[in-house]
Amino acid sequence: MAFNESVKKSMEPLAWLFQMVTAVFMVFFLGVHLIIAHAYGINNILFQKILERLQDPWWQAFYIAFIISVTYHALNGLRGIILDMGVKRIKLINIIFWIVAIATIIYAIWLLYAIIGTSNYFLT
Repeated sequence: MAFNESVKKSMEPLAWLFQMVTAVFMVFFLGVHLIIAHAYGINNILFQKILERLQDPWWQAFYIAFIISVTYHALNGLRGIILDMGVKRIKLINIIFWIVAIATIIYAIWLLYAIIGTSNYFLT
């Protein structure tokens, strides 16, 4: 049995679909992130430029969507590996997955806004 079939078997169809959708999103988000950070010159990765960019609500939404996509993709991939190993306590694995995912997303968004909140000290 091929690995891809094995993963599809252990994951529910909806979880597998979201895994593929978040993979496409991550390619887009990472591509935009790398182009902005590296293709437009070294000045775009200076801390002050990053803080200025984070003042824009569109960039905030971009990074929040990036955070959600990466978190879901990484944790669901780990969950798929655990389920592929034949673990029987699927309900417990799912509960742990969602607790860790929600906690990670909340913390990352809080951290994003904490950085934005301190930008007043650095941009003046």
